[in-house]
Amino acid sequence: MGVLLSAAVTLGLLFFLSVGLNEQVAEGCRCVQKDLHQGYCDSDTVIRAKIVRKVTNTQVFAYRVNTIKVFKHVNRRPIRVIYSLRNSCEAYLENKEYLLTGQVNNGKVFINSCDFVKLWSDVSLAEKDFLCGCQRGCNCGIVPVLQHHN
Repeated sequence: MGVLLSAAVTLGLLFFLSVGLNEQVAEGCRCVQKDLHQGYCDSDTVIRAKIVRKVTNTQVFAYRVNTIKVFKHVNRRPIRVIYSLRNSCEAYLENKEYLLTGQVNNGKVFINSCDFVKLWSDVSLAEKDFLCGCQRGCNCGIVPVLQHHN
């Protein structure tokens, strides 16, 4: 009986410690994941891009990109590099094609894990329709339903 109780107490303590540690790690970057509508409205830039190469230094990740399509951008300069600060909210991208939203600061596009970042292959038909509609004018005061019904 004593061994079973001891094992149960140990497992309980391990569980609460692991939950506490996970919460502590997760506290570094707290944000509500944005859907595409919110990401589009809150962003300076919305692009479909292929990540070509990742370059890192002590403060920032720089991703060289081939921009496939610009859905929204505040200036006319081509986007060849996007940046993500090395902090708890940094965005980790692989050499794949993405739909990305981000902010422009001093002419540079910055993204983080709180922005809308999604593999292009995972972008739904409803989300693609939304993007096409926004190119003709998008009302950010109205929240659309991004569900596709067959």
